[in-house]
Amino acid sequence: MARKHLPLTIGVAEVAITGRGFRIITRHDGEREVWWYAAKRAVKRGYHPKTIRLYGDLDSMIDVQKMFDRCNDLWTEMLDWLAAGELDNRPIYDGTVGALVDCYFKDPASPYHDIRYNTQRGYLSWGAALKRVAGKRRVSALVGNDLRNWHRNVSKPAAPGKRPRDRLAKAIVQMMRIVLSYGKAAGLEDCAKLYRMIEGMEFRKESDEKRIGKTKPNKKVAMTYAQAEAIVRKGLEMGTRRGRSVALATAAQFEFTVSQIDAIGYWIPAQHIVIEGGMIVRAGKLWRPGLRFEDFVEGILDLSRLKTGKSAQFDIGEYPLFQLALSAVPEDERTGPLVTDTDGDPVRYRVFYGMYQDVREAAGVPDNVWSSRARHGGGTEAREAGAPIDDIADHLQKSDVDGTRRDYIVGNVETTRRVARKRVASRPKAIGSG
Repeated sequence: MARKHLPLTIGVAEVAITGRGFRIITRHDGEREVWWYAAKRAVKRGYHPKTIRLYGDLDSMIDVQKMFDRCNDLWTEMLDWLAAGELDNRPIYDGTVGALVDCYFKDPASPYHDIRYNTQRGYLSWGAALKRVAGKRRVSALVGNDLRNWHRNVSKPAAPGKRPRDRLAKAIVQMMRIVLSYGKAAGLEDCAKLYRMIEGMEFRKESDEKRIGKTKPNKKVAMTYAQAEAIVRKGLEMGTRRGRSVALATAAQFEFTVSQIDAIGYWIPAQHIVIEGGMIVRAGKLWRPGLRFEDFVEGILDLSRLKTGKSAQFDIGEYPLFQLALSAVPEDERTGPLVTDTDGDPVRYRVFYGMYQDVREAAGVPDNVWSSRARHGGGTEAREAGAPIDDIADHLQKSDVDGTRRDYIVGNVETTRRVARKRVASRPKAIGSG
């Protein structure tokens, strides 16, 4: 049974306690302390920390709400830990797609356990979608056209006026390829047969002819320098740790063309990691480092991209927008993570999303300019400035030029204008001209 809370009174108003695990402890001297308590079932299974002290003014509704939000975040992390700890050993493969997906996620020998935590989270979502579409189908009865039909049906809009679900359709097919590859390696003949059958198959989006009159997908919008500068200046102007963090993150992403996750880092379960000195651990999760202030001390930022492992070095003095953001940080505060929440801890990406939106809106930047597009904007700015594509690929820490063109260089009129002028200049002069 859930613990029943006594009402909390702020001023003359009673406030409902909405923070999971929120407790007020009254000491003998009358002083009230606020703590977060983990659920008993989690503590029995070894969850740590069991309690966390919270700080704030119990007579301030703003402070109390922040403590409620912090409690709910901690409770969600605890539930994630419980869910991960309750995974059974490899389930029995009964020949269905659903069982194959479960085996892929839970088999200790599965390659799923060797990929990055953020990728694992994406695969879990894809796997759930695949099970909804075809979980009860038998793998041995499937042929390539079954996957093509799934792709076509899933990609249709969920409702009239909605956009096609092309990304979801692509994810389901990709997940099927992944679990079939796992099954093939595990010696499952039906998986090997279907894997060979669909190898080389293409799953295309709906043709442009069929999309005439339908809602067009949003175009990718790369952040411009003016927008990046506006966000940086507004974040610094706010004078808060959150505002400053958004300014630093945006400047780093745009100037060094690094991804958001490389700039802010991310949190992963810590139960299977040997904790060493200097690591940041909170509520059973370890911070996989993003940028730290210590990375900039020597004046050369030396990075190896998380996703590709490709390295690059950046001379900090050549990037004035980042210098502007960094100069706003007092010298005695230039330690630890570059991007933090109000409490000084590394920010979680869901929280950072809200932080960025607050600053973006205050800066007057359109809502279709996402934080993740700052990297794209830096690459596009380089291309428009005439930088060689090979140099841009190195700056973006991309392993191939084609990927750079496809993913990070927004088509620009200057490129086509240069081609058009060269073509016209090569044509014969008209008789009587000149």
